[in-house]
Amino acid sequence: MPKVNEPAMLVDQSLCVGCDACTVVCKLIYDLPWGVNRTEIDTTETGTFPDVSRNNKKRACMHCKDAACVAACPTGACHKNDLDLTVINNDLCVECNYCVTNCPFGAIRFNRSTGHIAKCTMCASRIEEGQQPFCTEVCTSRIIKFGEREVMLRKALERAEKLREQGYEDARVYGEGEMGGLRVITVLSESPEKYDLPVDPQLSVGMRLWNALPLTPTVLVIAGVLLGINHFKSRNVQDKLKEVQKSKK
Repeated sequence: MPKVNEPAMLVDQSLCVGCDACTVVCKLIYDLPWGVNRTEIDTTETGTFPDVSRNNKKRACMHCKDAACVAACPTGACHKNDLDLTVINNDLCVECNYCVTNCPFGAIRFNRSTGHIAKCTMCASRIEEGQQPFCTEVCTSRIIKFGEREVMLRKALERAEKLREQGYEDARVYGEGEMGGLRVITVLSESPEKYDLPVDPQLSVGMRLWNALPLTPTVLVIAGVLLGINHFKSRNVQDKLKEVQKSKK
């Protein structure tokens, strides 16, 4: 397929059967240890018996336009690549886990065996080579599609409209405007809460102000390290002075 300039993934959660094929292929290809996944299927149940709603949700990085993980990262390890996808440079990662705690979708994991952060990159290296993400190729129910964001969004809106015509009154598209616009467009047959998704996720005011500071987080971290070094050096000098004074007595 030709190289996609504004890559996006369409996930039709209304048809997900929870087969976990996406989880398995991702785990095998990226050699992830037990308990660490870049993508996985969550099943949520709401309501009380016998009126119980059961939904499957593919949980992975949504590649937000206003990415909280990028805003929170103090070293620039978590950043946007040339395709505007959220990726991590593990050489710069200091394992602070700010990206993990600030992700509104719970889509980032800390890989203790390697000391690295694990998250979906939408198989960015494959996209750069004109290929599709692995999960789109193995999905048994073909609910995952890949292409230009504009096309994926149009398909999602059409699918949501059909669902409403079929009686799913709360059917909607998730990702058109959330967090500035997501690169993972999701079709929901019910409200976001029933898929354990935040209704109106936004980058916090505090985070926006933090990134608007003239001193970037990276500079502040470096400054903190230098201050710490200076503090210990000062203490050493003071200790030596005290020793000299004692010897003179």
